[in-house]
Amino acid sequence: MRQHTKQQAQKWYTRIIGIFFVLVLMTLITDYSKLGHRPETWHKIFHVLLGAVVLYYGWNNRKFWKPFALANGAFFAYIALFGLAFPDFGGLDAFNRLDTILHGIVGTSGLVIGLLNEKK
Repeated sequence: MRQHTKQQAQKWYTRIIGIFFVLVLMTLITDYSKLGHRPETWHKIFHVLLGAVVLYYGWNNRKFWKPFALANGAFFAYIALFGLAFPDFGGLDAFNRLDTILHGIVGTSGLVIGLLNEKK
């Protein structure tokens, strides 16, 4: 795979993750209006804040893309493995089956895309 194509994958991973994480704001608002403050609120706030930081610092920053893909991939792969080992941990939605699958997709894709640049 050409260098440019590898970097494009890392750029689009960063942008897509940033956009989707910010869009969690919609579920944060609806959940909060229906259920009030609860531990799940902080899970969603984390995603929204991370997404905002990623969009602000990473949208056009080539030096951000690969490290973000690797770090985000590693973090969310760990969260997914934790969710598999401890399903519904503490009653938190962050560790339910759907979120564990989503965390696994975000984590695995981040690691794969982040590691694309290793071969020259």
